[in-house]
Amino acid sequence: MYEWSEPYEDAYLKERIIEISAAQQRLEAKGQLLCSTYEQLWLPAVSSLPDVSYIGQERYSAPYGSFGPLVNHPFHGALAFTPRPGADLPPVLRTSQTWNPAGAALDVAGRTLKVEAGDVAITFTGVNVHLKPHELLRDINREMVRAGTGAYLWRIEPVPAPVAIPHLYPDGDVPCLSNAHTRADVTGYALLSDRPHQHTLVYAGLAAHKTSIESLWASLIRGKAGASMRGVSLVADGDVKLLATALPDFGVVHAGILVRKALPGQWESTDDCAYALVFDPDVNVETELQTLTVKRLQESLAFPIPDAWAATVWAYALDSGYVGRLETGGDCRAGVRIDLTKDWQTLVNNLLEQDILKI
Repeated sequence: MYEWSEPYEDAYLKERIIEISAAQQRLEAKGQLLCSTYEQLWLPAVSSLPDVSYIGQERYSAPYGSFGPLVNHPFHGALAFTPRPGADLPPVLRTSQTWNPAGAALDVAGRTLKVEAGDVAITFTGVNVHLKPHELLRDINREMVRAGTGAYLWRIEPVPAPVAIPHLYPDGDVPCLSNAHTRADVTGYALLSDRPHQHTLVYAGLAAHKTSIESLWASLIRGKAGASMRGVSLVADGDVKLLATALPDFGVVHAGILVRKALPGQWESTDDCAYALVFDPDVNVETELQTLTVKRLQESLAFPIPDAWAATVWAYALDSGYVGRLETGGDCRAGVRIDLTKDWQTLVNNLLEQDILKI
């Protein structure tokens, strides 16, 4: 994704806009229209017009008029269109519109772009902010030409603005979970990046049709790398649970695929680990992780861990590698893997002997 830290502008494009607009006005005074042999800014392209025949020496003919080269042309391929009196002209040749260079303000977090040029004020929503600047400029200008706005963009400036609508992925890059048959948008995820080309999946929130959800779930419960996200194969860590809710207004199902080891109260004596995940958007992530980690330890260890020890046990376990952070995104704000193969009793005894923990 491109990081919008400073304005992007194409000064050469601005010069061309002004130059071509001036040439267009000069031809209008003669009853002619500026065209081009190929796609050029907002100008009509001869190649896209009906019934045009090439005569020679850069001249073209059509039942509704003729196209000829300019003496002082603003660019290579510039043509002057002279209409035949009384002819039925194609829509793009019926009127000539004045075009002006324009700038735009980009709200990256809100994914909106506001264009202002004289009396023209246009707002684009749902902007693909992870495009490169020249690509975004190109796409917006195509829409501006299609709508006949009379403004052509040459500068985009990012502006700080409050987020009116919170987004699960502020950069707009929504991942997909896929297998050989289908795919689904991922509303959130938690995974362990333990191998370069194969990660361990702990949680995935999905939005898709019911059949797609069931297909992806089937790929995960087989215990093989049958599903992938962002080009990396995923394998679920043990048993997988599926919870689904229909969203009738959108015609899809919102589902949560979660490994059993991440569910409170579902720990089994043979498990090598447990997981703690934070979803609540209104809590302090680190404090909640400490609390959840201690609760999972209270379930799985043979000796007690008082709630008052949460912050201390969390800090030392994290530093010693007994607890490892997960890669998370979307509606899953954070998560950890709690390694139950470690000697937790020795860790706690050492902290008690050093008087770091108190009974």
